[in-house]
Amino acid sequence: MPQSFIDEYDLHLNHERTAVVGWVHVQDASPGATVTVAIPEANLSVAAQLDSSGKALIRIPATGLELWSPEQPKLYRLLLSAGEDKLEDEVGFRTVETDGLNILLNGKPIFLRGISIHAEAPFRGGRAINDKDVETLLGWVRELGCNYVRLAHYPHDQRMTRATDRMGILVWSEIPVYWAEHFEDPAVLKEAQQQLSEEIRRDRNKASIILWSVANETPNTRTERDSSRPSPAMCALSILLAW
Repeated sequence: MPQSFIDEYDLHLNHERTAVVGWVHVQDASPGATVTVAIPEANLSVAAQLDSSGKALIRIPATGLELWSPEQPKLYRLLLSAGEDKLEDEVGFRTVETDGLNILLNGKPIFLRGISIHAEAPFRGGRAINDKDVETLLGWVRELGCNYVRLAHYPHDQRMTRATDRMGILVWSEIPVYWAEHFEDPAVLKEAQQQLSEEIRRDRNKASIILWSVANETPNTRTERDSSRPSPAMCALSILLAW
């Protein structure tokens, strides 16, 4: 790695689906240095300058971009560069929002047909951590006619979410916070918040992820009902709407 390097980025469609917006962060870079973002297939590129925090704001007109969906999981090669550092990724562009009881993907209602998956190798035992494991598990998802999976109850290997991007399978992604957690303990809440932050930092540019879940099967306790502290269910809803 060069001394100054790209360590994080967030690029997504705005709600109007007219532009790719977001930011790129460069670690240990000088303010005013230039960051370049390009989508070669669409002949789109932009250069922006870093601010004092090492972040450059990005806005690219979404002219001609094909939207990502389960029916057409279009991915674009994305090129980022800053000084000596270069980063290449594959990303899809879509919007997700709610309208009453409807979930809208690219502005249109979508019905989710899915199952829950643990990161367990189906034949050899152990964790699902190689391409064959992922191919088998998600292949079964397709055979069942699903368009949606819940990756329970922890972030799975990145092979899984990269594959769901390619295959057009929507994802509920979850942190390992479950059962009788002591939410009244500030240390517990802080740990859960850090886990969620790390999960989003790793997978925020995955088009297939439409929901960040903050808890699983937590009891209906007085702490959770306390109006001064949002319950995990309400937190999950607010994260979905914000995203």
